[in-house]
Amino acid sequence: MKLEHSRQGNEVTVCLKGSITAENSPRLEAELLSLLQDRPEKVILDAGELVSISGSGLRLLLKLREICPTLSLCNVSMEIADLLQVTGVDTLLDSRRALREISVSGCPCIGKGKNGAVYRLDGETIVKLYPADSLGGREADQEKQNAKAAFVLGVPTPLSYDIVRCGEEIGIIFESVEAPSLRDVVANEPERTEFLVTRAAQLLQRLHSIEVPAGTFPDMGETYRKRATGLTEYLTADEIHLLEQMIDSIPVRNTYVHGDYHRGNLMVQGDELILIDMADSSTGHPLYDVLSVYMLGIDLVNKFPPQMVKRLIGWEPDTARKVWEIFRSVYFGTRDARRLAQIEAMLDAYCWLRHLTFLNIAPVYTPQLRQKIVAGARAHLFPKAAESIGLFAGILGEM
Repeated sequence: MKLEHSRQGNEVTVCLKGSITAENSPRLEAELLSLLQDRPEKVILDAGELVSISGSGLRLLLKLREICPTLSLCNVSMEIADLLQVTGVDTLLDSRRALREISVSGCPCIGKGKNGAVYRLDGETIVKLYPADSLGGREADQEKQNAKAAFVLGVPTPLSYDIVRCGEEIGIIFESVEAPSLRDVVANEPERTEFLVTRAAQLLQRLHSIEVPAGTFPDMGETYRKRATGLTEYLTADEIHLLEQMIDSIPVRNTYVHGDYHRGNLMVQGDELILIDMADSSTGHPLYDVLSVYMLGIDLVNKFPPQMVKRLIGWEPDTARKVWEIFRSVYFGTRDARRLAQIEAMLDAYCWLRHLTFLNIAPVYTPQLRQKIVAGARAHLFPKAAESIGLFAGILGEM
């Protein structure tokens, strides 16, 4: 049994080569304890060349985890992964199987988003790729967990399969859905608009009736806070503090929210809608999803010239207006003009929050567009942010 280790900052990676037996585990324990005596923040045991492990070896891993709670085991072979599962060690130790290798050579690229490119592998599966750095790996793991959890909760979303490696990238294999997006169907078959937008609003109502067990998804409020604190390039400390106050004013809920609910992530299969892209699935207030519908529709119509609206969302402004009018009356369950005006005033105020917290993550925000959004927020949001928080608390509480 051989050990090879490397250190990057306060992270130690140890490659395990050979077999861990009852005979060599005492020596191995002494070597590992020596490596970890300064208590590094993160320890990764790379099991890519680990042939086998005995019971005493498993106990050694658990002992090391007590010393370093962040210890994890990666590149675990199928045989060792089965052993961890049978013994229950997998419930006590963070472990990840070795990823199978795939190639997308000759496969058509069918989409690109803020998280990665998507390729069709065959008639039944697609792969969504992420950079193979630590951030990309964490994002892939999170989306895989989100997709599985959402499916189990009853969200109509494609099945997710395994996480794979594709050259220098990490990927998730998904069930392929042969269906056009709501964006394309509304643009090409306008006579179906009212029916499909009604279904989209009803689906969102159903999603927002799902109570999520604690710990299943990240909290959307916390996600927004992290994004807000990263806006120092564009905003002053006082402006960021106002954003944080707005986030704090949104009631905490354990409701399921998709996080990016819009016409491009809704696929039309016959008369049914299938929701894709679970990367931002969270728990939180329904406002977060309604803001997505509002921002990527009527809000753009209100803020930008018609040619830019068509380029950004694929619809003419009149189509976007019609879609929003149908959606709002169905989702909020009212056609009362006064009530809808109050709701839209609230959405307009909080939509600036969504725009700003997406500046660093949405590819659509060019430098010029970022400047326009920041200038708009300084003119229309920040001067009356505190007033808006008080004014719209009742509406938020009722949603």
